[in-house]
Amino acid sequence: MADLEELNRLDGVSGTELNRNTLSVTIQEDFLEDVTMAKDFKQLAQNIMTLAGAKENVTSVFHCMTRLRMTVKDVKKVDQKAINDLDGVLGVTYQGGQLQVIIGKDLLKVYEEVLKLGYSDGGAVDEKLDGDLKGEKISVGQAVIGYISAAVQPMVPALIGGGMIKVFLLLISKVYAPFADSSTYTLLSIVGNAVFYFMPILVAYGAAKKLGATPTYSMVVAGALVAPEWTAIVSAGDPVTMFGINVALKGYGSSLLPALLLAIVAYYVEKFLNKVIPGVFKPIFVGTLTMAATYAVSILALAPLGQLAGTYVTAAILWLYNIAGPITVALFTALFPYMVMTGMHMTLGAPMIQLLSETGFDPLFRPGMLLSNMAEGGASLGIAIKARDKAIKSEALSVAVGCIFASVTEPAIYGFNLPLKKPMWAVSLGGAIGGVVAALLGAHNYEYGSSSLFALPIFEDTIVAMVIAIIVTIVASCVLTILFGFDEEILKKH
Repeated sequence: MADLEELNRLDGVSGTELNRNTLSVTIQEDFLEDVTMAKDFKQLAQNIMTLAGAKENVTSVFHCMTRLRMTVKDVKKVDQKAINDLDGVLGVTYQGGQLQVIIGKDLLKVYEEVLKLGYSDGGAVDEKLDGDLKGEKISVGQAVIGYISAAVQPMVPALIGGGMIKVFLLLISKVYAPFADSSTYTLLSIVGNAVFYFMPILVAYGAAKKLGATPTYSMVVAGALVAPEWTAIVSAGDPVTMFGINVALKGYGSSLLPALLLAIVAYYVEKFLNKVIPGVFKPIFVGTLTMAATYAVSILALAPLGQLAGTYVTAAILWLYNIAGPITVALFTALFPYMVMTGMHMTLGAPMIQLLSETGFDPLFRPGMLLSNMAEGGASLGIAIKARDKAIKSEALSVAVGCIFASVTEPAIYGFNLPLKKPMWAVSLGGAIGGVVAALLGAHNYEYGSSSLFALPIFEDTIVAMVIAIIVTIVASCVLTILFGFDEEILKKH
């Protein structure tokens, strides 16, 4: 008695099958979701608009891909905290003259319910990077930092954990030297270093999630950039081509920029393929072509970009140092955190060695790198002092210790200073102040060394000058962070 043809005509039914007296009806995913969630979306829309001041306060409503946007007469009448606490809301911000409620993938469903409440349809607005990096009354710098912050946020706990493992191993080996030669030290070092070496994979995951793409596609491509096979090709140094084009033999472990860029490429490739490939072939070809195309673009163009840019930046810094030494040390120290974020710092090895071999000392690179690490630690210390939340205080303090004693700065950059923005200003300015002091006092290293406090002996007869510069840097960046202030609610949300 089952009428399969009539069932197939029903809205929301994508297919039917009758097998051995068992009737299977396949419901379209979107239709099922609309039916089961409509009531929740309606209530969420009502709550948001009520807390925003309703029609008495909201003058227009529009949207991008992830945010419900509205202009309000008086932002003080908006209960942003209450909106932020609603189930289904990922965040709230007021910028560019707009109240923006971040909802994510269900944005359009909530927006439709808002319109049913009697608000006029302001339509969609132009956007970049899935709407969160849109160019409406926000600077390019804010957009870029917003993207980077969202991309690295998921890996912050692992960064802090890996960084503290390295700190503890270093401290134990300084107290008990034989421990550094033990297998226990070696194995734990692998865990501590893994999160930093495989950073491109973790960043690709966060970036893909930010853009609304399938994370595994970007993660696989990022993994190919640090795979053992690729590392072996780089180590061999033999010329390699893809499609007849020479491939730059570079190592991409611990780099950030390639993953950020390839995630964008993967997002748009996947989006395009989903539009042009018929549904029955999508499982076979969308992932295959997305990964293949993204990898080709990455290995031929995107991945070498950071190293190429770093080469030119390094050359410019050396040229400037010959003209104005103290100013250049200050500038290099201020810029170094951003070189780390983009992977440009990986190009510094050759000029550092060359400078040491030609002059016998390095008054620029190693002092600047060490002071930059101290500035990150000082800013984290300032956050620990000023923050009211006990958990933030504790984590910021542990991160500061990692920066100062073990030169592990990634947890500070990506976990605190960059998301809060203003502490990054303190890092650059505090580092620049310390750089000027180091240059004026004549601090320079005579050996290659590392960029931590335990490497101070490489400064030999200028060690006192370097210690003074370090103290000045830590204090300056700490005090500036406290003076600039920050919104710790940003950290609480993560």
